[in-house]
Amino acid sequence: MDVDRRDDGDLLAAVADRLDLSQVDRERLSTEVGRAQLTRTQDRLHLTLEGLEADGGKPPRLERREIDLVAKRNVVLTVHAGPVAALQRFIDTLEGETRLGALDAADLLSSLVDEVIVGYFLLAEMVEREIDDLDQRALYGRPQDDVLGGIVAVRRRVGLIRRTLAPHRDALATLGRPEMRVEETVGQPWPGLTDRLEGAMAAIDGLRDSLLGTYEIHIGRVSQRANDVMKTLTLLSAVLLPAVVLAGIMGMNFAMPFFEDTTNFWIVIATMAVMATVILGVSRWRGWI
Repeated sequence: MDVDRRDDGDLLAAVADRLDLSQVDRERLSTEVGRAQLTRTQDRLHLTLEGLEADGGKPPRLERREIDLVAKRNVVLTVHAGPVAALQRFIDTLEGETRLGALDAADLLSSLVDEVIVGYFLLAEMVEREIDDLDQRALYGRPQDDVLGGIVAVRRRVGLIRRTLAPHRDALATLGRPEMRVEETVGQPWPGLTDRLEGAMAAIDGLRDSLLGTYEIHIGRVSQRANDVMKTLTLLSAVLLPAVVLAGIMGMNFAMPFFEDTTNFWIVIATMAVMATVILGVSRWRGWI
């Protein structure tokens, strides 16, 4: 059973009456708690999951989707507000499937939880593509590209994904504890869910390391650009310094015959040009430019 409107009190009340849910379950289904958690009663499991979905924008904006799953004997109820990509992916995989009826409630619950975790793997792939794009921009080093701002934005997205995913550890770990077992009514949930969750956490943590690499590329490129500027200024100073020294000497107030011949002006200018040419030639020969 699937209910995609939390604000429809009459519908939720009718479903709760049909499944004989407790008042605590009814209150949790009508409101969002904002965190993954698990509760167990004698005959059912109530699991709250937090999904994240990208809206497809540039840059993508992440939207939280809370899903409540209530599992009883041969029944799984899902409650959420609006469409959820994880549930839609699960429905799409059922096309032509004839063995769905052979699953018990715990099997179906495990499949839905796994599909929510798959959504985090998809987010990790999306963020990884963003990081690859940032790497390219950092390598090109165009001044108009705000690479550092992009790194900060992606870092915030990674932090949001991890903060949303991390509480699922407690919920899924609790699902495997002995006191949470309800095999006689619901069935045994898939024990590999915790491993899947840890794999998703590892993928998200790996994005942080990738971002550090992007930051190092950016800083290296900025340093290289600063070194290029300093090299240009140093070379310009080296080219102009002999001319400045020679002009200072020629500007001294001494009565010498050399200063009385106006043709010597062109000799001084030619000397300056020759010295600048020699410095540039030596710099190119040594590979400085």
